[in-house]
Amino acid sequence: MPVLPVNHFTWQCLRTVKRSKKPLTGRALRLVPSRRTKDGSFLTEMVEAGLMIRATGTVDDPFEATYSLTEQGEQAAEFGECEMPVKPKVIEPVAVERPKKPKKTKSMGRGSK
Repeated sequence: MPVLPVNHFTWQCLRTVKRSKKPLTGRALRLVPSRRTKDGSFLTEMVEAGLMIRATGTVDDPFEATYSLTEQGEQAAEFGECEMPVKPKVIEPVAVERPKKPKKTKSMGRGSK
């Protein structure tokens, strides 16, 4: 598995969870109030990446849910990088249209005007 770095904000959130003695709410993990953290999607992204799990709560209200670290999350919190499985890319075939041949027109021939 390849080792992938985590960005600084994600690393800060993971360190906060690691240092806490009890699972923290999503509201406590919103360390920087910005547009990126306004809707709580950063929490869902970390759960989908396998860095954290929801101890309580649901996807519908990420700020009221409580979170704890996974094994990968602990590694990322400590070192700033973790091993992530590679997701295979699914390449769908694209239909290619053949270029249309130009229509032949009757030529008037030589000398005709």
